[in-house]
Amino acid sequence: MSAITIIATLTIKSDFQAVLLESLKKLVDSSRAEKGCLQYDLHQDNQNPLVYVFIERWASQDVLDAHNVSEHFVAFGQFTKGKVESLDINLLTKVY
Repeated sequence: MSAITIIATLTIKSDFQAVLLESLKKLVDSSRAEKGCLQYDLHQDNQNPLVYVFIERWASQDVLDAHNVSEHFVAFGQFTKGKVESLDINLLTKVY
């Protein structure tokens, strides 16, 4: 099975930047510890500090599926309700 790459772009509401940044960091640390996580990096847009981009690589769809139902990922999703302006997720498979 091929590795899965994810580019997730999260735009947060300005009132929640400080509280969400700490939560984002915890999500990264917990996700990096998961079996099958090859990369889980968080970036901040240089032009808009409310935009964060995750670059993730997972060993397979199965481990990504496990991540999506993990306790820390589900808790993060619940915590961010009402605090996020938009979320765009792109699932990619390397072709070359």
